[in-house]
Parts: sequence; C-alpha cells; structure tokens
Amino acid sequence: MDDQTLARDVRAIYAISAALNAEANEQAVLDTLLERTVTELGYTAATLRLLDEEQQTLELRAVYGLSQAYLRNGPVAIGQSTIDKVVLAGQSVVVEDVQHDSSSHYAAAAAHEGLASAMIIPLLAYDRTIGVLRVYTGSHYVFTIQEQALLGAIANLGAQAIRRAQRAAAYQAMAHAITASLDLTVVLTELLRHSVREVRVKAGAIRLLGPRQITLHLVAATGLSAAYLAKGAVDVAHSPIDRHVIAHGQPLAITEITQATGLQYPEEAQREGIRAILVVPLRVRDQVIGVLRLYSRQTRRFGEDELTFAATVADLGALALENARLHAALKARFDAVKEDSNAWYRYLALS
Repeated sequence: MDDQTLARDVRAIYAISAALNAEANEQAVLDTLLERTVTELGYTAATLRLLDEEQQTLELRAVYGLSQAYLRNGPVAIGQSTIDKVVLAGQSVVVEDVQHDSSSHYAAAAAHEGLASAMIIPLLAYDRTIGVLRVYTGSHYVFTIQEQALLGAIANLGAQAIRRAQRAAAYQAMAHAITASLDLTVVLTELLRHSVREVRVKAGAIRLLGPRQITLHLVAATGLSAAYLAKGAVDVAHSPIDRHVIAHGQPLAITEITQATGLQYPEEAQREGIRAILVVPLRVRDQVIGVLRLYSRQTRRFGEDELTFAATVADLGALALENARLHAALKARFDAVKEDSNAWYRYLALS
C-alpha cells in the first residue's frame, strides 16, 4: 500500500467515525454510514440490510446511490441466498460481476442500476452479525486485500453505532413507559413489547413468585397465544430452569428446547413454536421476586449484549413493581389519614 492510499484510508476512517458518532438516531446512523462510505472511498452505491433472526430475513433499511425503484426490493430470505448465508457466518464476499453471478439475489436489479462489481461485508457488533453491508462499483473492479480490511473495519464501526442507537432508543422508550402509567400490567407489557422488538424474538412474559415462593404467577405477556398462556400454573419445583435462575440470581439461556432442557411444559412450548428461551431474574433489594422470559421461534445463541439488555429490562420491571408497591402503600396511608381526619371533624361537629 502506498503512502497516498494509506493517507486516504486514514482520512476515510476518521471522517466516517466522526460522522457516526455525531448521530444518535438509528436511521440517521444507517444513512450516514452508507453516504460516507461511498463518498469517501469513491464507490458507486451501497445498501444495508439488517438481520431479522425470527423471520430469518434480511430487511433493506438504507440505500445510497440507487434509484427509488431499488427501494421496492423486498426482504431477502436467508435460506434462498447463498452469499448472505456466508456473510452472516462472518465472512466477506467479493462478487466480480453482480449482473451475471448465479448466487446474486438481485442480479436483474443490479443490471437495471448499472452496477458491475460488489463487496458484501458482515456487520459485526458484540460478537454477533446484525446485518450486511454491500458496496457497489459501476465498472468491473478488483477489491484489494487492504481495501477489504478497510471495509471490514468500517462495517464494524457502523454496526457498533447501529446497536448503540437501537439500545438508546429502546431504553428511552422503556423509561417513558415506566413513568407514563401507574397501571402495573400496562407498564410491564410495554417493557416486554420493547424487549421483544429489541432482542428480535417471538414473545415475552413476566411471572412473579407467590407469597409462599412456590408458584410463578403470570402478570404480563406479549406474543403468546391464549392456549399457551392457559397451559397451567408454573410450579418452581417442576420448572428446573426457573428454579436455577431464582436460586442463583443469574440469567439462563437455552439455545434449543428439548424434552430434557428443564421446562415444565416442553410439549406446549414446541406446539407454540418456541425453540429457544432466555430467562432473567427480577430482583428487588437483592431478592429474586420473579422471572422475565424471552421466547424465540429459532434455535439461537443469545449474545452477551442481549443478556445485558434483558437484565436491564428485568431491573426496570422490578423498579416498576417497587414503584407500584410504594404507590399503593402511600395511597393506603393517605386514605387512612383522610379517614382519621374525617372522624375528627365529625367528633368536633357532634361536640
């Protein structure tokens, strides 16, 4: 690599990093990543698709340098795209001729846009692939090894910025949910709804221990059928997963549910289409009072950032529970004082 190319690459990394750090909104991050990558490095166009693990698709979220017609391209089914399966496994792919490559999912669209060569790079954030970045040239082009490394670094910077923006938006929405209502069921359901969307799973539920610490009672759920919710009580003694989480106060992830994974109702879970589950403890003053469950319809490994996020949601849920308890206690105290005051005034009146 000559000094001029090295200087260009350093300037590009700096400019793209600075631009990404200046954005907080997710869509703004996506758009900025593509625009700066194309303009700083002299490509023709770029696209970005984010992974939907539950649907096993790649959703088109941003484009740069392409016509409005390209935006009408729908999601890419991972099972039907050989290239994307390779990229999602963490390996970049170079396509010398996108118009005639048999593995290219949108060869006709590429031809219509006048695209020639492409490089497809995984977006890696916190040891997980969250999507794919494609850069295109308008004429046949050879991506050097140094250039491939540079694009990999840029993609990783973008992936980190995307996750930060997504997390910030989720936390803001959940903080608002906690303060927007005193109805505990509404608050907990909102927390679950945001969690399901952020972790990209099928469903979620929150269960609290009863007074005798024997049964986990359902207090909120989203994405689960009425039949599954009515399957029966969850007894701690018959639910090894929940028992472990309650006893140790630590999250537990099951990547694939079988008869032997410790669920009380494994057959019902399979009928519901549940393949993996993450269970996180809810604590109040260092005491576990219940569990938060996130359910996936895909066999999957939950990443460290997802475990951290779910634990934060559980803490917010516990905070909402504590707020509801304090509100109820304060209201009871106020009602008692009000009753005492009314009794005193009645006494004075009679006197």
